[in-house]
Amino acid sequence: MTDPAVLQPGVTVQACAPEALLRLDLWGGPVPDDLPSMGHGRDTPWGRLLGVEPAAWLLRAPLTREAEAGAWLSGLAAEQGAVIVLTGGLARFRLEGPRWRELLTINAVFDVEDPAFGPGRVAGTILNHTAIWIDVVTDTAADVYCLPSYAEHLAAGWRHAIGRWG
Repeated sequence: MTDPAVLQPGVTVQACAPEALLRLDLWGGPVPDDLPSMGHGRDTPWGRLLGVEPAAWLLRAPLTREAEAGAWLSGLAAEQGAVIVLTGGLARFRLEGPRWRELLTINAVFDVEDPAFGPGRVAGTILNHTAIWIDVVTDTAADVYCLPSYAEHLAAGWRHAIGRWG
């Protein structure tokens, strides 16, 4: 990206450095207690764990801990699931500031104003005709995941929207 940070009153958009990304899919048996329910995310010793589907989770971890994080997830999967390495498969942006929710309402079909959508909540939606996943990290910050091929277009759309705020 040519402009990794966009600073305006009310919101900062920052492209995040690459990290390991692993997906755990379970297809039977009980869900281990170590996993957050769908729509929830939390920090673990290995990284940020997101419940993105009823039986699927994403784990974002430092690149140096990818093997260790994968081993932990494989232990959870046991005979009832699989771990897929998606490193490089999604780009991540950090939206920070009191207007991050407003920015996500532009060209989106998701109500981010719901007070229940706070820290520790995760949702998938469509933004500018592509799938994204939103992880609310704090009251004033969220991580947004998208396909890498769409990252520059998404960032350009955000820059355009922020520029119109004046």
